[in-house]
Amino acid sequence: MTNNQRVGVFSVLRSMALVSLSLMSLVSAQADESIDAERIFQTNCAACHTGALLEAPKVEALKLYPPERIVKALESGLMSTAGMALSRGEKHAVAEFLTGKTVADSSAIVTTYTCKSIDVDLPKEMSELAWNGWGGKTGNRRYQANAPGLSPDNVANLKLKWAFAFPDATRVRAQPVISQDMVYIGSQAGIVYALDAETGCVHWEYLAKAEVRGALFLQQDTLVFGDLDGNAYALDAQSGYLKWRTKVHSSPLAVVTGSVIADEKKVYVPVSSLEIIPAARVDYECCSFRGAVVAIDLQSGKKIWTTYTTDEPKPTYKTSAGTQQHGPSGAPVWSGPTLDLKRNLLYATTGQNYSTPATGTSDAVLAMDLDSGEIKWVTQVTKGDAWNGACSRKTPNCPKEDGPDFDIGASAMLSTLVNGKQLLIIGQKSGMVYALDPDAKGKIIWKQRVGSGGTMGGVHWGMSTDNQNVYVGVSDLPTNNPYSVGAPQPGLYGLDLQTGKFIWRTTLPNVCPEASKFLCFPGISAAVSSSANLVYAGSLDGMFRIFSAAKGEILWEYDTKQAVNTINGVKGFGGSIESDGPVIANGNIYLTSGYDKWAEAPGNVLMVFSAGGK
Repeated sequence: MTNNQRVGVFSVLRSMALVSLSLMSLVSAQADESIDAERIFQTNCAACHTGALLEAPKVEALKLYPPERIVKALESGLMSTAGMALSRGEKHAVAEFLTGKTVADSSAIVTTYTCKSIDVDLPKEMSELAWNGWGGKTGNRRYQANAPGLSPDNVANLKLKWAFAFPDATRVRAQPVISQDMVYIGSQAGIVYALDAETGCVHWEYLAKAEVRGALFLQQDTLVFGDLDGNAYALDAQSGYLKWRTKVHSSPLAVVTGSVIADEKKVYVPVSSLEIIPAARVDYECCSFRGAVVAIDLQSGKKIWTTYTTDEPKPTYKTSAGTQQHGPSGAPVWSGPTLDLKRNLLYATTGQNYSTPATGTSDAVLAMDLDSGEIKWVTQVTKGDAWNGACSRKTPNCPKEDGPDFDIGASAMLSTLVNGKQLLIIGQKSGMVYALDPDAKGKIIWKQRVGSGGTMGGVHWGMSTDNQNVYVGVSDLPTNNPYSVGAPQPGLYGLDLQTGKFIWRTTLPNVCPEASKFLCFPGISAAVSSSANLVYAGSLDGMFRIFSAAKGEILWEYDTKQAVNTINGVKGFGGSIESDGPVIANGNIYLTSGYDKWAEAPGNVLMVFSAGGK
C-alpha cells in the first residue's frame, strides 16, 4: 500500500471517528450541592484570571481545560498555594464550574489515528536525524544546513501538509525532534508521541508524570527529556519503553522547562522552578530553590553530578509582615544547555535571583566541566537582579533589590566565524545581545541593543545563526518595567556575527483586531530558526513568517490562529506562538501553535508545511 493510499484509508476511518477513549469511573464533585463554586471562583480566582494578572490564563482559556488539569493545578501544580485554602470538593466544584465537565478520577488517555489502523510499519532501524534537541545538530544554533525544497524562490508555494492535534490541550510548548522516518514530541498532558514523519499517524505513546515542555533529545536509540514535576526520563526510541526515570532536584517546586542534551555517556538536565509564584504570598518564606544542572548516566539513570547556581539558602531577615526570608536563591536554568566537546565544557544560562542577596551567577553564562560539573568561569551580564512575583504585586516578599527581571531564557549559541574563531552568542530579556569569547573565560567581545527590554521584553527563547549573521526575534511586550530602555521594538533583526552591527531591521505589522478576548501583539517571543537564505519566526499574534536572510523582507506568512483540519481527527486550533520555534527537517517545516499563559490565545496543534518536495 502506498502512502497516498494509506492516507486515503485514513480519510475513511476518520469520517467514522476512529477515536478510542479509555476512561476510569467518574467521580463527580458536584454531588455536594452546598458548594457554591461560582462564589469560590469569584472570591479566590476571578481577579487574576479576568485580566488583572498578565501571566494568568484568561477565563476563556480555562474553559477549554479538562477539569482534571485544574484540580491538579490547585492540588499540586502551579496554583497549589492558592488552592491551600480550598477543600478537595471545592477544587473539584470550581473545575467543573469553569469547564462545564465532570471531573474524572483519572485523566483520559486518548489514542488516535494509530499507524496499525492504516498499515504503516515502524521502521526496523533508527534513521538519520534531521533535527535533534532544541538547537538542531550542533551548537544550539537553530540552523538547518540541509533544507531541500526550501528557498526564497519557492516559499510562496508552501502549503499545510498535515496537522496533528493534541487532545484536551490549550498549549503546545514542546518542540519536535525529527528523523527521516519519525517525529518525537511531548505534550501538555505529559504524553510523548512517536509520529510517522510522512503521515502523522501514532506509532507509540508514553505517559509521563507531568507536562513535557522542552524538546526531546535522541542519543543512539534513547530518547531523553524532562517534565514539569522535575523528572528526567529515558525511553527506547523504537518502542517507547521506559528505561529509567530520575528525580533531578529536592525542591517540590523544581521543574524542567528547558530541553535536555546528551553526549555519548551523560544526559545534562537544566532545572528551573515555579517558586516565584508562591513568593507573592505575604506569609511565604522566600526562597528555598536554587537553580541547577544535573548530569545523569545515559544508561542507568543515576546522577553523576549536580552543579547549583547559588550557595545554599540561609535565613537572612524578616519582612515588614514578619515573614522569614532566605537567600541566596533562584538563578534558575530555563533553557537547554550547550555542549562544547572541543573544550570539554557545558554552557548554561541563568535567570534572576528570587531573594536577597543577589549573586554573581544570576543573569549569567556558566561554563561547567563536563566530567565534574565544576564551574570554570562565569560571565554575568546584569548585576543585582533579585526579583519574584511579590514585586509586581507590591507585597512584602519583594527582594530589597527589586531587580529588572532580566533572566536569560535563551540557550547560548556556539558559533564559528569564517576564520575559525568561535563565539558564544547570548540574548537576554534586557533587549541586549552579547558575543562572548569561550577561549578567554567568557570575555565580552561585542554587545548590541535590539529591544527596549522588560519583564516580557527583549530576547526570550532563542535566536539563530548561520555562522555569518545572527537572527534575533524581539518580544518587547509593554509591561511598565521601569528598567526598559526606550520604546518597544518588536520585530526581527539581523546582526553581523563578527561585529554585532545591524545588517537589517524588520518591524512587524500589527495585524491584531481592535477587540480580542486574548492578548494579541506582534512581538517574537518564540525561538527563531534559519536555513540557507531564509529565516523562520512565529509571533505572539499567531503569525508564522519566513524572511529573507539577506534583507529581512517578509517572503511568506501564514495565520496559525484558526481552526485546523487534523490528521488524527481531533479538533485542532492554533493560537499564540510563544516559546518553541520552527524546525526545518526533510524539506518540511514543523511548527507548534497555541499558548494559554500571559492571557495569550490557546491552541493545540503541530503543523507541517511543505513546498511540494520531500
